[in-house]
Amino acid sequence: MHEPPFVRDRAANERLEGKECGSCGYVTIPERREVCKRCGEYPDWNDVQLEERGTVQSYVVQQRLPGEFETPLPVAVVDIPQEGNGEPARVYGLFTETDPDDVEIGMEAEADFRTMFDIDGLPVNSFKFKRPRGDRL
Repeated sequence: MHEPPFVRDRAANERLEGKECGSCGYVTIPERREVCKRCGEYPDWNDVQLEERGTVQSYVVQQRLPGEFETPLPVAVVDIPQEGNGEPARVYGLFTETDPDDVEIGMEAEADFRTMFDIDGLPVNSFKFKRPRGDRL
């Protein structure tokens, strides 16, 4: 049964909410952790709200995927800053509405709330990324 993890991670998946390590400031999304993967401590985790735009740090264009996916499909690692101050969260995500040839390191990416897939007819929603509208030709 797959529903419980999606219910537990709903805040992160629907509102770009991350968890910040109280010891070193490392931010994780949506991964649930007890031990910080950076400092190795068992910290208090603080909720942090993330911005809706980030910067592409790395990417790959997938050419061969299962039938449910349209290819070519850009997949990127995006640094998303916290609202206010603090360390950004590093997020792995699919791109949508973006020509694969337009994706490049350092470009701005906007989080877009979408249905990712269905489980027993119920949608599982999360964020995909796209080139911000003002940046499109």
